[in-house]
Amino acid sequence: MSRSASGRRIVAVCRGCESVFVSEQRPDGTIRPIGVSADCSCGDGEFERLSRPDPDAV
Repeated sequence: MSRSASGRRIVAVCRGCESVFVSEQRPDGTIRPIGVSADCSCGDGEFERLSRPDPDAV
C-alpha cells in the first residue's frame, strides 16, 4: 500500500492530556499516532491536528 493511500503524516495533540505525537491522518479523517498504541497513554483516543502558525499573521 502506498503512503498516499494509507494517509498523510501530520503532528497531532491528544485532546485529553495535550501530549504531541507524529501521527497519520487517514483518508477518512481519523488521526492515529505512529509508533504507539492507537490511544494515548492517558487513555484518551481523540487527537487533533496541529497546524503551522501563519508567518504573515504577526
